[in-house]
Amino acid sequence: MEPFKASERIFDLENITEMPDFYLNYYGNEWEFLDGEEEEEILEEEEEEEEEGEEEEEKEREPKEEDIFVDFPEFVAEKKARLELEKEKLQKIIDIKEEKYLSEETLITPKEESIVSVESSVESSIHPCLRDIDISDSQLKLQNLYTMFPIPDDPGLVPAFWTIHERKIESYPDDGVLKFFDLAKAFHIRPIQALEDMLLSERINLQYYGINPRAIKPLCEALMKNPFVHLVNLTGNWLSEDACYHLNDLLQNNNIIHTLLLSGCKIGPKGAAKLHDGISENVTLKKLDLSDCNIRNEGLDHITDAMCDNESIETLLINDNNLDESCAGTLQRLLSCSKTVKRLGLSWNSLYTAETWKKLIRGFENNEVLIDLDLSWNALGRECVPYIRRLLMRSSPLKILHLNGNRFYNENVEIIAKGLSKNTKLEELYMGNNPIKAEGALTLVEAVTPDKSPESPLRILDLTNIWADKKILPELETIQNNKPWLDIKLGGILSNYKVKDLDIQAILLRRANYEAMKPKKNHRRNFGHFVLSLSDGPISRGMFIKLIKKFRLKLSQSLIDELINAFAGARHDVDQGLLKSVYMKHFPNTKLPPEKPVKKRKINGPNKKKRKR
Repeated sequence: MEPFKASERIFDLENITEMPDFYLNYYGNEWEFLDGEEEEEILEEEEEEEEEGEEEEEKEREPKEEDIFVDFPEFVAEKKARLELEKEKLQKIIDIKEEKYLSEETLITPKEESIVSVESSVESSIHPCLRDIDISDSQLKLQNLYTMFPIPDDPGLVPAFWTIHERKIESYPDDGVLKFFDLAKAFHIRPIQALEDMLLSERINLQYYGINPRAIKPLCEALMKNPFVHLVNLTGNWLSEDACYHLNDLLQNNNIIHTLLLSGCKIGPKGAAKLHDGISENVTLKKLDLSDCNIRNEGLDHITDAMCDNESIETLLINDNNLDESCAGTLQRLLSCSKTVKRLGLSWNSLYTAETWKKLIRGFENNEVLIDLDLSWNALGRECVPYIRRLLMRSSPLKILHLNGNRFYNENVEIIAKGLSKNTKLEELYMGNNPIKAEGALTLVEAVTPDKSPESPLRILDLTNIWADKKILPELETIQNNKPWLDIKLGGILSNYKVKDLDIQAILLRRANYEAMKPKKNHRRNFGHFVLSLSDGPISRGMFIKLIKKFRLKLSQSLIDELINAFAGARHDVDQGLLKSVYMKHFPNTKLPPEKPVKKRKINGPNKKKRKR
């Protein structure tokens, strides 16, 4: 079938049952402008085609003729009415009057009119709601742009698109709570919920928390400007070299934290190297704990270099770091150059050789600020004793010395006691858990008596798990009377007891109480009641036995004989007064039983008859 022109309308009436709305919309307005002659020509052409088609299809089937244009004028009228209603609704929306279709300020020439009609037809195909409205921009006044055409909610397009750059908040609060959780989310790290409260308090306590080393960076970033936290405790969390790098940045930028505890973090020599700049430049840090970090000699070199430049750290703990004779020179340099360290922890290392102590003693002699020194559990023995005596005898400012858990014997203690008796600065000495016997304990106690060390300010002498004998008792009594401020702690005193004489009388009286109450219920008697019934004078032994039988006491004959012998009088009789006094001394609550009331008998008169039963 050939494409039809605008003036030709050819339809196959046999195959068309109904006309789609699209064609009605497209041709609805054009039928209004066709003349009667054109309509007749179109109808004639259609009739000719129908006749030709009928001849060919009569053999196959009988065609059913339908006139689809019977109701066409009515359809066009309904279409126009519907368009008018839509116009009115749109006019109400844009708030214009019905008669004002053109702008009063805009002039349209005949040439421009054709252009406008073409543009309007194009726009009408794009915007069907404005198809038949002629309106200028000045007349398009919407009442409320935001409520008339509301912007739809984001259906999730923003998070769906992949972005190269992360969204960052320009400024966070100084407490760092929001910053920590945002960074943890960005690094795909499980956040530590407890930090929400800790970052607003004075301390962060993550001791033995098992923290991920990657979480140290968000934590340090959150603490950069935090004005509350003064103590950071990361004890028992294994930290990587990268974590130490971020802790170094924290020490360089934070001026609030004064205590950093990294005990058991196993940072190693490389981690100690990363902390060098932060330790040397920080001006507020007072305590640094690097115990059990396995820093060894290489790491101690970095810590020593940093401590020589630091001017604030007062407590440095480097316990249990595998320090041995190879670290002696570094320790000497640390003691000599540091001007602020008042407490130094060196316990649980291997500083027991004579060569080590030759260098250490030089460092102690050059140090004038060290107050507390911990050398416990270093296997110190005979080789170190002369240097310890030298350390005690010099006028150093050392006030607390820990030497417990080493290998000092009685002969070593005698040398240490000589230095202790001449010391005038030491206030606390800890010597417990050493293989010292009773003689060594006595030697140490005698060294601090008022006779041998009258100027000693010692307040605590700790000899835990060291036992003395009775010889030390007079010395302890002397110290208690003349130096009541000195507290001596011993493991105990051997054979420090007194054997008391047996009280035979008390034993016999308790046995008598037991035997008197031993029989069955009807035959039980209270021996105390028997004693209280006795008089105060002496009585013969035979009479005493008769009184026992009269009172019906079930006592054994051996017990009766022992009672008579224990409380015998001057004439081989029984002293009843002594028996009563001794019994009331041991059993003061004994009382006589209450007297039973006497029952009155009823007497019947001569005129009263006895009642029959």
